[in-house]
Amino acid sequence: MEPRPPQSADRFTFPDGSEDYGKKGARIKLRGTHEFVSATSAVLTKTSRLPRRDIAGLSAGILIVQPGFVPLLSASQLEFGELRQSFEYFTTGNASARHSPEDDRFAGVPPVLAALVTNDSADVLATAYTPTDAYHAPEGAFDAVLGIETNTGRFVPPVTEGDHAWMSRPLPASVFSPTEQKCLATGIYFEARGEEVKGQAAVAQVILNRVRNPSYPGSICGVVYQNENWFNRCQFSFACDGIADLIIDRRAFRLAKDVAMAVSAGKIFLAEVASSTHYNATYVNPSWARSMQRMTQIGSHIFYRTIGGGWS
Repeated sequence: MEPRPPQSADRFTFPDGSEDYGKKGARIKLRGTHEFVSATSAVLTKTSRLPRRDIAGLSAGILIVQPGFVPLLSASQLEFGELRQSFEYFTTGNASARHSPEDDRFAGVPPVLAALVTNDSADVLATAYTPTDAYHAPEGAFDAVLGIETNTGRFVPPVTEGDHAWMSRPLPASVFSPTEQKCLATGIYFEARGEEVKGQAAVAQVILNRVRNPSYPGSICGVVYQNENWFNRCQFSFACDGIADLIIDRRAFRLAKDVAMAVSAGKIFLAEVASSTHYNATYVNPSWARSMQRMTQIGSHIFYRTIGGGWS
């Protein structure tokens, strides 16, 4: 048996041969297989990439999100101060005071729709966009689940010159139900799945504008399938063309569902479409178009709103 090496104030040798150096900044070999250069320097290196927050004026009781690092520290007061600033932290009861609504702008938004987002916040009833972090109280999510009708936190489109008063109405809470969202996604799929996402969002906006307009049914399914029994004379041709509405392209339908929710929630609102309630393909020339105000063309669709916001 080899003689055991003498111990020193800076080094201790375990029976299995591993060594522990108490001297700050020296190489540490743990009893397992992990090895790193100084717990303090390693942690500081990793946390230097984390976002910093200004701690000026904060009260006592700061909670560090990763307290497991703290026992490893053997740092000076200055080093520890820099480390604490590098962590994401919050103070009890004051989290929302340092939270910007812009942080939620893309929360829950699929990347393919990110470029179309126009609003920082979403309709409070749209649970798909309800933040779940420590900065937000959970009451909004519970209200959405219960379907409580309230104007607080509801999305209301901007009303501009030429729009009718009905545009300032929030959508009924029922539009966020699975049944209503499926009807909206189905309308998008059959009417515009060949369009870019902006063109699909424009069709969704027209359908929702009709839901707001008292001249039409007050539900998405009612609008999409209005007069479906009138062969080739209904509001949306796919609903009454006599062809079975089979959803074959599952990827396109998933995108249509994402578009449906984003437009319903007000995350996407196209100002150029505004209060349009009609559109037609570029290769047709319907007689009703001459009595309406042409708004814009997106892809292969031209969008119109009625003059003065109502029927001319």
